[in-house]
Order: sequence, then structure tokens, then C-alpha cells
Amino acid sequence: MIMARRQSRGFTLLEMIVATGMTAVLAGSFYATLHTAFKARRSVTTALEPVRKVELAMELLREDLQSAMVPRGLLAGPLLGEDGVDDSGRADDSLSVHCAVGGAGRSGWPGDIRMVELCCETLEGANQKCLVRYLTVNLLAPQAEDPAYEIICRGIHSFDVRYFDGVDWQQSWDSVGQGDVLPLAVEVTIQLSSDESPSASEAGYTASRVFGIPCSWLQPGISPGMMAAMEESR
Repeated sequence: MIMARRQSRGFTLLEMIVATGMTAVLAGSFYATLHTAFKARRSVTTALEPVRKVELAMELLREDLQSAMVPRGLLAGPLLGEDGVDDSGRADDSLSVHCAVGGAGRSGWPGDIRMVELCCETLEGANQKCLVRYLTVNLLAPQAEDPAYEIICRGIHSFDVRYFDGVDWQQSWDSVGQGDVLPLAVEVTIQLSSDESPSASEAGYTASRVFGIPCSWLQPGISPGMMAAMEESR
């Protein structure tokens, strides 16, 4: 009877304290590991946020520029690129382009033409510039309609656009003055402000992309002036 009672007894107080201590040590180690992992995740997300923001804007610009229409006809207006500078001496360009949208292959409806205007604006009550996209869809409306307004990138430090004419890069472009010719390619450079001082002169992440224009009649090595001279000589 005495031996049976000794074998059926529970844990001693010392054993419970040791087990509780080991559990606390494991829980603390697990918490420290999770804290480090979440901190690393936040750091990576913060570091990649400017890249993600600019890449989304570049993808939208790529769709607009690569669907640019030849500036002839009733709806397809000119491509106008203006070289601008803000009060701080930073690039502050603007761009207007008519581009195709839709098509029977995607939506079942015939394609359409819309006008896209890109420029930088400082929002009311904010201390940083934003890259803004104005979209006009109904180009044949009896009365001019207010374009749709969309912010595609915030915290802009500078916005620079250049145009390749087949020979050199130009700072501006007027397809009317170029004989209704689109540039061979367009280079877009977006520079964000630093996180610490979005309104100051400090620059942050910078990205540059070159987009070819499929509807351009130009060829490498032949500028619009050379093309016009060749046509006159025929």
C-alpha cells in the first residue's frame, strides 16, 4: 500500500517551477524571433515601397505611350511634350497624347481614342507634388467635358520626359511642328522626394524607362527634318 501511494503522487513544486521556467524561456525566445521577423518585414516593405510606387506609375505610362495614335484625323490629336522647370529648378515636364483604348479582342466593343494629359501638381493642403493624369474619353462631346482626375504617384521630386527623334534626344516635342510625326521613343524619369523631407531639395529613389512608340514613322538615324528633306527631294 505504501509503495502504491508513492508511485501515484504528482509533480513536486520544484518540478513545476523548472517546467514553468523552461516554458517562459521558450516563449521569450519565440517572441524575440517573431519580433525580429516582423521588424525585418517592415524594413523590407518600407524599402520597396518607393520602387513599387514608381513601377506602378511607369506601367500606366507605358500603356498610354505605346498606344499613342498617329496625330491625323478627326480624333487623333497631336502629341505635345513641354519642358518645364519648377520654382526650385527641378524638372517639371508635362505631356499630352491621344492614344487608343479597348478593342474587340478584349471587351467586345470597338476601339476608342482618348486624350491623356500628364503633369505634376501640388495638392491643396499638402507639401509634396503628385504626378497627375487627366483623362478625356468623349472627344466628340458637343460641350467640353471635365476630364477624369487621377493621382498616379505621390511625393514627386522631379518629372522629366525626353523624346528620341531617331538621331538625338529632344527635351520637348510638338507633333504638329514635326509634320504630324510621333517620336521614335520616349524616356520618362521619375525622381521621388526623400522620406525624411518630402518638400525639401533632397531626392530619393529615381527610375528611368524608355518606351518605344509603335506608330512612329521614324527610323533610327533619320530625324523628322531629314525625313521632310527626303520627301521634298522626291
